[in-house]
Amino acid sequence: MSVKGVAQGSRETFEFTIESFVSGGYRLDIKYSGDCHHNVTGAGVWPTVEKAKEIAEATAAKLLSGAQVSWADSDC
Repeated sequence: MSVKGVAQGSRETFEFTIESFVSGGYRLDIKYSGDCHHNVTGAGVWPTVEKAKEIAEATAAKLLSGAQVSWADSDC
């Protein structure tokens, strides 16, 4: 199972991916793109998908001036 989310600021985009982690929990990764820069970073392993989404949404709101995350589930 995988959950993907996207949040956009005025010149930046964050793509969030939440996947089951081997030892339990859910890993949150963030892909950043903007101003000709790209970066992928891990944002921790969280106990539930909901907690990982909460962290992603707080990150988007803070770093992208209140941007909202649009979520989609994926079977891949």
